[in-house]
Amino acid sequence: MVDVVREYRIGQQRIRALDGITLGVSGGQFASVVGPSGSGKSTLLHLLGALDWPDSGSIRFDGAEIAKMTDDEQSSFRRRKVGFIFQFFNLLPTLAAWENVAVPGLLDGRALKQLKPHAVALLELVGLGNRVDHRPGELSGGQMQRIAVARALALDPPLILADEPTGNLDSATGAAIVDLLRNLAHDSATRRAVVMVTHNAEAAMAADRVVTMHDGKLQSDLLVDEAALVEDA
Repeated sequence: MVDVVREYRIGQQRIRALDGITLGVSGGQFASVVGPSGSGKSTLLHLLGALDWPDSGSIRFDGAEIAKMTDDEQSSFRRRKVGFIFQFFNLLPTLAAWENVAVPGLLDGRALKQLKPHAVALLELVGLGNRVDHRPGELSGGQMQRIAVARALALDPPLILADEPTGNLDSATGAAIVDLLRNLAHDSATRRAVVMVTHNAEAAMAADRVVTMHDGKLQSDLLVDEAALVEDA
C-alpha cells in the first residue's frame, strides 16, 4: 500500500477512514494491526483483501494493481489469493465441518466429492481430524474458528487476513488460534503473509510486528521486540 486514502460519506460529513497509509507485508511474516475503534483497522483489512477500493493511492499484490483489476479479476483474486478469517466464524450451520472447508473449492467450480480428501487433510492440520463430520452447532467456539482457518486455506492462498479471530474465544483458546496463525506464516514451504486485526494486546505481541493505527493514520510499525520496549516504557 502506498499513500492510500479511503473516505466514506455519512450524511453531509466525509470521514477519512485511511489517511495516506503506506505499508508493506512480506511472505512468511505475521503482522498484527492494533488501534482504538474507528482507527481504520478493518478498512485497512478490507482494502488488502479487495473487499473495498481506495479513493487514491496504490495497492499492489505481487506487482498487480488491485484497484485496476476488472470485477472478474478481483473476484478471482479474493477467491484464490486471499483467505479470510472472521470473528464470528461465518460457517454454514447445515454443513459438516469438511463441507464448510470445501466451500471455496465449490465456488471455484470443483466437485464436492473431489474436495473431501483435501478438506479432511486441512482439518487434520488444524487439529480437528476427529470432527470432520460434525456440524457447527455440535462444536465449541474454538473448534469453529479452527474450521474457519482450515476453510481460509482451502485454495492455498499466499495471504491470510484475520479480523478479530480471537474476539469470541476464551484466552486459552484464543492463544491457540494465534499460535496456529503464526505457524501458518512461518511455514517455510508456503511462506504466507498473515495480517491480523485485533484489540487483544497479548495476541498482537505474538506476531512478528505490530502496526498501530490512530485516526486513519499509521502511528507506528514496529517489530515485536521494539514494540515490547515501547510498551514497557
